[in-house]
Amino acid sequence: MQTLLFFERDDAPPTARDELEQALAMPGVELGGEPGAAYRAGVWRDPDTGAWCHLDVGESPLEADEMHPATRYPGWREVPLTVQIPLSGAHWRCVEALTFVDRLLARLPEVMPLDTEDTRADPDRDAGPFALARPRALASWERLHAAHHATRPTPRMDRTASLALWRYRRERGAGRAAHPRLIWPDALVLADGDAARSACLWADPALPMALPPVELVVVQRGDGPGVLPADEVATAGSVQPLQHGLAAVLSADARLDDLFRRARLMPTTRFRALDDDDWSD
Repeated sequence: MQTLLFFERDDAPPTARDELEQALAMPGVELGGEPGAAYRAGVWRDPDTGAWCHLDVGESPLEADEMHPATRYPGWREVPLTVQIPLSGAHWRCVEALTFVDRLLARLPEVMPLDTEDTRADPDRDAGPFALARPRALASWERLHAAHHATRPTPRMDRTASLALWRYRRERGAGRAAHPRLIWPDALVLADGDAARSACLWADPALPMALPPVELVVVQRGDGPGVLPADEVATAGSVQPLQHGLAAVLSADARLDDLFRRARLMPTTRFRALDDDDWSD
């Protein structure tokens, strides 16, 4: 995990626990326990992209020791709040989590963050909190992410394909609202040997679909499912680009119906479904 601690100046009024809980009353945040409890663990999740991070509010039940030392910086008081961003998955999950942290800090203007693996704003200055710079925080995450995966072989997706998948997930809701007659399938990920490949499901060629900007299409037909390259599907049908999520309208026609029913499919046994924690970019 990339761990962010939070601090406020010693000469400022301390942030009350209920202020922290009120600041965390944001979409996607779920806190366990009862309001005002000494310690509450929780999570923030983005329903569109699947990004998430872990939250701790209050005093952790862990005692300070060599593994969990107390953190002190002159002139600063630690705020009982911790955000932990997972090191698995695509880099854009960290981007989404840092966007959430930005929104949280806007609700706590006197509070400053500190990445526990990047504690100096300037090499010549003392360690301590400083304003969040998302490019710097992401670079820190990338270093930790690389170390995390050095001993954990993980299917990797091409960065361009990963960015396209991210954009589709982010904009799919707006696309559905703008084009409700279209099927908007989930953007999924399949392992293909050592590679991670973006994919979607296609179940009915008679229904107009928003084809995501994915690499593979899983064809769900009566004689059993199989897989086609997405560009083969796109070139077989009448495709018109959409403004949302880099998707394209896949309209029903005879050529597309023929492809769905007669195409020679790659076997699904070649592939393996992946959760977002199980691949990298």
